[in-house]
Amino acid sequence: MLTAPPPPQPAAALVTLAPEAGAQVLPGGATPLWPGSRVHRVPLWRGAGAAQVGRLRRLVGVVAAEPDRVRGVRSFDPGRASQTHLLQIGWSPPVGSRRPLVAVLDTGVDPTVPDLEPVLVPGGARSFVPGSPDADDDPDGHGTHIASVLAAGIGNGLGGSGVAAARVISVRVADHEGFTTTSSIIRGLRYARVRGARVINLSFGGAGRSRLEQDAIDRAVRAGALVVAAAGNTGRRGVRYPAAYRGVLGVGGLDLNGAPLPSSTRGPHVALAAPGREVRGAVRSIDPFPPGTLIGRTGTSMAAAIVSGAAARVLARWPGATPAQVRGLLMDTARDVAPSGADSATGAGALDLAAAMRTALPGRADPEPNDTPPLARRTRALLPVRRASAEVVGRVGGTADPRDAYRVALGAGERLEVVLRGRAGAGLNLVLLRPGAPDGRRDTTFRRRWVVGTAVGPTADKDAVFATTASGVHLLEVHGRRGEGPYRLSARRAPA
Repeated sequence: MLTAPPPPQPAAALVTLAPEAGAQVLPGGATPLWPGSRVHRVPLWRGAGAAQVGRLRRLVGVVAAEPDRVRGVRSFDPGRASQTHLLQIGWSPPVGSRRPLVAVLDTGVDPTVPDLEPVLVPGGARSFVPGSPDADDDPDGHGTHIASVLAAGIGNGLGGSGVAAARVISVRVADHEGFTTTSSIIRGLRYARVRGARVINLSFGGAGRSRLEQDAIDRAVRAGALVVAAAGNTGRRGVRYPAAYRGVLGVGGLDLNGAPLPSSTRGPHVALAAPGREVRGAVRSIDPFPPGTLIGRTGTSMAAAIVSGAAARVLARWPGATPAQVRGLLMDTARDVAPSGADSATGAGALDLAAAMRTALPGRADPEPNDTPPLARRTRALLPVRRASAEVVGRVGGTADPRDAYRVALGAGERLEVVLRGRAGAGLNLVLLRPGAPDGRRDTTFRRRWVVGTAVGPTADKDAVFATTASGVHLLEVHGRRGEGPYRLSARRAPA
């Protein structure tokens, strides 16, 4: 089995300044990620690494500092095969004229490929690779392949067929060696969000969690984008980012027989699986192949592109669908892959586009993202002051959506009666937090100070009554302990 080469060490740190601090507190060479950004990229001394990042964190006026992490986009085993992935997912040509906007964050896309030229948004390409301003350059071919698998022209007599009819903006974030960095990723995510992308494809990954990457993804989801990412190609169990971030649909790979791809990374971040073996896509115009040639590539990068295409198909049919609704539909209609039930290799199962397109869209659920107290405080209250009761349908579980938090306004001495109903086999818990609860580690001190009460246990169904001691907006949380699935939550205030 082929393995990816290790990425180089970070060459810079990303430093977030307090609102009142100026860039003069930082060492020379610091540059903002965009005009007005409080996040600055600060070059690191060679070999300094974590030690210098630690010193930057301790500077007066610095809120946070983290490495400008390096992530890889490379896939494995290039070869030739037919477009069997379309048969595997139950593909049929799209109907209708709607073409959702999809952002491909990758090595770039060659706009001269005849099968891609009509789907690329004119003037939409951007490069966020330091020292490589040419947005129309794809020095690796990976991004061109991904874009063609996702949305190559259909029925035009050229090359192959994409999964979806979509408009594509190429956002170049990876260099000629196939590596990208946190600073390039968050710039790219910001650009995709501002352009209004409904699907954002991230066919790359690496180790280490970045707060800045998570923040950028939260903003994209809040703006209405479904973020899809490759689970990784390590062939082992582990967690890879960005697939493991909250709000991301992590995609594992399948072989030609529909079994888990041996090289696909296993872990809790895998929500769904799609074909990833010898997936045929376009080559660049400069590559030494006849026009229209398709080559096969293997990896979860290709699987993610297929799922992004399926998401675009859903959005073409239901243009008002939320990211949570699209995600829920694709997962609920997935075909189970042995062993029975959700697992770390394929998540909910194998993508079934045919089933998704003939199934009704799930109803609107809880407002995402709402997994942390700061995020939940941006949402509308479930139970405002003058409302006696409320009910909501939600979906929770996995690394993408570990918990949902709802704002409930309660007076001191009031009781809150809560009924939670979930899918059989799901493990759901209830937690009520006091007003002002912060984000962060849920240790003993946190629980003693901020938790009003809990309802925990191995089943999904919970009936609880919480008695409050303080007035204000509390947070009622639903925690997903096993798998991912829907639930119904009702809350009713009762007098003391």
